[in-house]
Amino acid sequence: MPLALIDRSATSKPLVPPVQETDLDRILKLIPTEVLALYTAIGPLSTHVTWTYLPLALFLGGVALVPLVLLLDSRAMNVRARWPQYVVRTLAFVAWALAASRPFAPWLSKDDVIWVSAPAVLLVPLVGGLVLRARSTPT
Repeated sequence: MPLALIDRSATSKPLVPPVQETDLDRILKLIPTEVLALYTAIGPLSTHVTWTYLPLALFLGGVALVPLVLLLDSRAMNVRARWPQYVVRTLAFVAWALAASRPFAPWLSKDDVIWVSAPAVLLVPLVGGLVLRARSTPT
């Protein structure tokens, strides 16, 4: 899949032939960057709000948004995502969100969470990519 944005109004025919999806493409698709971008943009604003549980509420909102975004994208692209992809993307969001912010600050220190979140940021998409690779045909 090319990174260059194609002007859709200029032509109705695809300009680039379909590209075979690589293992790296599959792993990167398991990281919910669209939700993480929103989460990391809004997260620092919570320091200016007096409500103690706002970081937790943002975290839970992100957890709920990850499967919703995948569902909407699957419908828009007319490709059905298997349920393990929903699980892996949600776990990847949890790992990245814990590494980027402190949603559980009232209960846990950053040091308690970093030992789990740091390796999980890499391992969750990698292991998820390997697990989902075993069944290459969509169901």
